[in-house]
Amino acid sequence: MASGQFWVNNHAHILSGNSQALTRYLHYAIQAIDVAPYLTGAVMPKLSQLSLNRIEVPTPPLAAQEAITELLGALDGKIELNRRMADTLEATTRALFKSWFVDFDPVRAKAEGYATGLPEEVVALFPAELNGERDLPAGWSRVRLGDVIELAYGKALPKEARRPGDIPVYGSGGENGFHHEPLVSGPGIIVGRKGTVGSLKWAASDFFPIDTVFYIKCRQHTTLHFIWHVLRRLPLNAMNTDAAVPGLNRENAYRLLIIDPGPALVRAFTSRAEVIQRRSEALLRQDMTLCALRDTLLPKLVSGELQIGDAKRVVAAVA
Repeated sequence: MASGQFWVNNHAHILSGNSQALTRYLHYAIQAIDVAPYLTGAVMPKLSQLSLNRIEVPTPPLAAQEAITELLGALDGKIELNRRMADTLEATTRALFKSWFVDFDPVRAKAEGYATGLPEEVVALFPAELNGERDLPAGWSRVRLGDVIELAYGKALPKEARRPGDIPVYGSGGENGFHHEPLVSGPGIIVGRKGTVGSLKWAASDFFPIDTVFYIKCRQHTTLHFIWHVLRRLPLNAMNTDAAVPGLNRENAYRLLIIDPGPALVRAFTSRAEVIQRRSEALLRQDMTLCALRDTLLPKLVSGELQIGDAKRVVAAVA
């Protein structure tokens, strides 16, 4: 639903309320209606103005419409708030990684004698000077990406071979359906190999990567949380080695140099990133529950099958 001034091209319609229906109510009501029978055109189905005018929309009294939009709007608001909070948490982790391992803020603070704001046991893990020749904190090094991870191949899983389940299937474009069993125990990182080269996806739970992607296996003392932020700063999406079918050659990726601050700092960063990740995932899980609840309540409220008082009790029990 748009607010304020906006433009609409000739591929869309504008719905607005009148004395019988509130605009915000129409926003929800039209979502509860199956418009497939009203579509025309075999090659490119469309909803014409004539067909749109034929759609019958239930119109309870305006007071009831207001109550319905208030309840569903509150759910949408909570869903959006959770999403923004999850984005903020992710940005917090990115900022922490940049501060520690790109800008070397704690090292510079120790070298110049001012406070870092970090616990003493964490500050002690950082050196107090930079190595001028390598522009790295003293004692840190650069290593080949292939020294700390393996880019393991996914496995072919045609759609006709999949069985119903709740395990997400990942291709280079992201989540691509579900299967009944995983190939990899989560959490995990998926890297686009064919098609969308160098794309990065984080899988919070068990998953099935297909043969257009790699998935990460950590070596030595690195961790998934640490390497996730390392990979996001590498030019993997520019490493296409095949003009016909875009592809990422893992041997080329393995030669990329990355920073190695040592196991203690990797663990210190990971422990903080894991806490933030759990908070973010809890918000996103709640969003999934709220979205499912909204989508369940929507048609029942619009049709009158469910009364607003009963719906409020359902929402209060979940949200």
